[in-house]
Amino acid sequence: MDEELDSLREQSARASSVYDDLEGDELSQESGGFLGQFSASQKLILALLLFLNVVALACVILAWTGQLTSFF
Repeated sequence: MDEELDSLREQSARASSVYDDLEGDELSQESGGFLGQFSASQKLILALLLFLNVVALACVILAWTGQLTSFF
């Protein structure tokens, strides 16, 4: 029983050391992903353009279904 526990402890120690190696500098350099490359003002413009696309798509769908005339 003690031998099994010792082997499990060794396996756990090896696994945690592997994860510690992975959490190094590589993750901190790539944090933020695709949007991390943009400045704050570029992110704001991108968000506004995305919002306008959603509004335009909603207006097209409402006009196509005939529901847009009830707003005006």
